[in-house]
Amino acid sequence: GHRSVGGFRASIYNATPLEGVQLLAELMRDFERRMS
Repeated sequence: GHRSVGGFRASIYNATPLEGVQLLAELMRDFERRMS
């Protein structure tokens, strides 16, 4: 995402538990459904 158009961005540089990645993916799918 960029402040001029909205949205969000996620950067995962360090090891992240699978549970956290799954939650992020769920959030992204929900965001896509609501904003489409």
